[in-house]
Amino acid sequence: MLRQSRILVVDDDAETLEILREIVAKEGYCVDTAGDAQGALTEAAARPPDVVITDLNMPGMDGLGLLDELRRRLPDTLVILATAYGSLRTAVDGIKAGAFDYLSKPFIVDEIRLVVKRALEHKTIVAENRTLREQLKDRYRFDNIVGSSPGMVAVYRLIARVAQSDTTVLIQGESGTGKELVARAIHANSPRSSGPFVVVDGGTLAEGLLESELFGHERGAFTGAIATKKGLLERAHLGTCFIDEVADVSPALQSKLLRVLQEREIRRVGGNEPMVVDVRLIAASNRDLKSLVDAGKFREDLFYRLNVVTIALPPLRERSEDIPMLVQCFLQKYGQGKTPHVKGIAPEAMAILTGYSWPGNVRELEHVIERAVVLSPHSIIFPQDLPQSLRSAHAPSEGQNEWTTLESLERDYILRALEAHQQDLGKTAEVLGIHRKTLQRKLRRYGLAS
Repeated sequence: MLRQSRILVVDDDAETLEILREIVAKEGYCVDTAGDAQGALTEAAARPPDVVITDLNMPGMDGLGLLDELRRRLPDTLVILATAYGSLRTAVDGIKAGAFDYLSKPFIVDEIRLVVKRALEHKTIVAENRTLREQLKDRYRFDNIVGSSPGMVAVYRLIARVAQSDTTVLIQGESGTGKELVARAIHANSPRSSGPFVVVDGGTLAEGLLESELFGHERGAFTGAIATKKGLLERAHLGTCFIDEVADVSPALQSKLLRVLQEREIRRVGGNEPMVVDVRLIAASNRDLKSLVDAGKFREDLFYRLNVVTIALPPLRERSEDIPMLVQCFLQKYGQGKTPHVKGIAPEAMAILTGYSWPGNVRELEHVIERAVVLSPHSIIFPQDLPQSLRSAHAPSEGQNEWTTLESLERDYILRALEAHQQDLGKTAEVLGIHRKTLQRKLRRYGLAS
């Protein structure tokens, strides 16, 4: 059974206290009350509340003092300040000091319900993201590879099995699925982990340059070879050489790679003497090598030498259950450098991410989260922080009977207006036909400003 949310109401005026208690209790929450700050601290210590609604102006310790004490003693408790209109400036100072929001007297019942509901939703989002952060520390994370889906668990098992041997491994998967991360995980968990891990990108260099990079060259081997240079295979001695996009390697170089696998020796460009190298080869391709062999575009003998063990990485669209954990990983990576720290993601935004097909896979998801962190003005990522292409893809198709709340419509409309006017509050308020202070208040209400 789910625990009821607990709300603590604090006010030195007995009539106001009872009004607030009745309004909050009718929403189904457990409600405690206190007539002053000291009483509130006693109640909070006995029964920690999820949310505290406190008057600003009270004898003895005032609302700001109570806010400060609660933030120190119960940092997960959210505080809403209640104030008369004449004390609005103080309420704004309270927001800056860490209050979640404020309510103006005389109270509007619907506003109380909305602010409390939003505070509890915010608390839930933070708790869910904290859980995800903890999950990142468990068995579903293999170095920097994240996921708990059946496909990824199978990948972890293969990594663990092949890491301890010197077996050549072929990693197959679409671009952006993390092939290099898997290769690094194999190396890091192998007896060669203290040796070098060298990366060769077979798809970025011309044939002549790639041969020189792989095998090295002797001085004077060609124009510009003014000194002897070690190749990447030689540098990977006693370690691992990862050849990415091996399908793009030319037939001539494929023949030389085959010799490396068979003889464990190389010859520098322009050199005569073979050199023995002790290196493990891991290859990767975003294309089906067997199909290329059948089409006569890849050497069959090299394919079988590489294909001792194949690790097939599932595309992100086939493991959407891993997206929340990946998102949290990227929030940890990029969100801590932002002020305020971006620590969570709204359920509506997560629904967009999990419903998208991700043609660019994990790499595309990482770029989307990095962009959202940069653009977000608050500590939670909302749908409007995501690219329009993702939001459009998630929009209900024509004919669907899918309704949304007026609150959501207003929030999205305000955000579109802000985006259209480069976040200029004055121009946005003018276009919307409301006062600037009203706009600021709505932004705070929706968690879009501090």
